[in-house]
Amino acid sequence: MKYTINTLITKTNAKKAIEYLFSSENLAHQAIIIHQLNNFIKNTDMLIILRDYIYKNSNKIKKYPNSLDTCGTGGDGLKTLNISTTVALLISSVGITVAKHGNRAASSDSGSSDIIKELKINTENNAQKIHRDIKNKNFSYLNAPLFYPELAKVAQVRKLIQTKTIFNYMGPTLNPLGAKYQILGTVNNSSATIMSKILSKINLKGFKVFYSHDGLDEISIFSPSTFFIKKGSGVIKKTVSNKIYNKYLCKKANFNDIKGKLPAYNANRLVEMFQGKKDSYRDIVIINSIYAMMTIKNNLKFDECYEILTDAIDKGKALNHLEKLKTK
Repeated sequence: MKYTINTLITKTNAKKAIEYLFSSENLAHQAIIIHQLNNFIKNTDMLIILRDYIYKNSNKIKKYPNSLDTCGTGGDGLKTLNISTTVALLISSVGITVAKHGNRAASSDSGSSDIIKELKINTENNAQKIHRDIKNKNFSYLNAPLFYPELAKVAQVRKLIQTKTIFNYMGPTLNPLGAKYQILGTVNNSSATIMSKILSKINLKGFKVFYSHDGLDEISIFSPSTFFIKKGSGVIKKTVSNKIYNKYLCKKANFNDIKGKLPAYNANRLVEMFQGKKDSYRDIVIINSIYAMMTIKNNLKFDECYEILTDAIDKGKALNHLEKLKTK
């Protein structure tokens, strides 16, 4: 069944439409198809069809399943600092094995790949070097286009669209190392429900999907956050008040402290935080890092994680780790 651009996408012709999307060099045609696919954002089956196509055409490497990813959907539009990337770097400094999957910015000023480049952290597509880094340094950054060349084919049109699309749901499901643990921030209840269903289908051992009631795709210190947590073979949902974090904050929560700009600014703020600067950026990173640690190390308690993480920053361990990750 041939797909033509004026054909309405259905489950029956979805595979052909997706093939056309990635084979076309016509940006207008690509935008039309993505616009139609966006109508299926709440359809788990359609998301799996798109995911499977991207994975089928990927550059596959040997898996490292006993690792954690902090890749979220992005697209909250609030232009904050790169919080999930900072979380990945911080927790890897205290012995958590992190396989951080990410990409350049599609609908924000600074994506994870942008800040990683600014920080001069090495990105590899060589499986042997990736496994060496994750074993020796507890961290590997997995730049999506190196493994998923299909994503590069729609990068330009996604940048032009400038809003969240169905592709925001793909990255968190496609960790090249097959990380079996994940914390995943998204923008609302609908998105979180969908992502928890997909992560359940791809059989992760542990995950926490969350959204904050202030619109952040992070665990917020400014408003309650709702979690979808893998528990046994099922998923439990619970809402947690941000007020429980007050005793862990170094200052009164200030949203301006987490506002980001271009990659150079965001990278500089990250370094400042690792150097010991105390503000709401540090606080939100630590809170999110605690949940990440407890996802892969479920024997750890909240207060234990807090002490480990604050100690890593205050004694320079996180900053030293950052230096070791830089390209030599």
